[in-house]
Amino acid sequence: MNAMRLSLRCTVAALLLALSAPASAAPAETSLPSVKAAFAFNFIKLTAWPDTRFESAGAPLQVCVVRGDLMEETLRSSLAGKLAGTRTVAVQTVVPDDAFSSCHALYLGTLLAPRYTTLMSRAVAKGVLIIDEGPNFSWPDGMIRLFTEQSRMRFELNLEALERAGLKVDPRLIRLARIATR
Repeated sequence: MNAMRLSLRCTVAALLLALSAPASAAPAETSLPSVKAAFAFNFIKLTAWPDTRFESAGAPLQVCVVRGDLMEETLRSSLAGKLAGTRTVAVQTVVPDDAFSSCHALYLGTLLAPRYTTLMSRAVAKGVLIIDEGPNFSWPDGMIRLFTEQSRMRFELNLEALERAGLKVDPRLIRLARIATR
């Protein structure tokens, strides 16, 4: 019994040490796309969609990414099959002219920045969570913008656009975000 307690204590101590390690101690293979995918997953986990946006209680949560986006493969390998609440995440490739009706979240990378306004207005009308990497916040439909500041990944939220789309975000996400204003 004492050996089991000691083993459990060592495991907990190692876990706490790993969680408290500075970011520079992270493995070298952690890439910027992997960090962006982790942020996107947390945004998805901390967002609630109306039940009417899903075909059934067991329907997957569809994360869409535009074909050819630099994040396409990373999102697929990082998110597909994970659980967001009770729903399994599926990653789907779409084209810029898609209606986005099957999407619950849409990831817009930097390659499409010139077309953000058109894509966002179509997506927001469907109640799609928009995560973008644009250089500036896209008004009025931008919802979550990822950006790098002082070598750290940051994000900002447009609470008005989220509300218009019928999406609710967890207060923890709001506390961590920069709130976008015009």
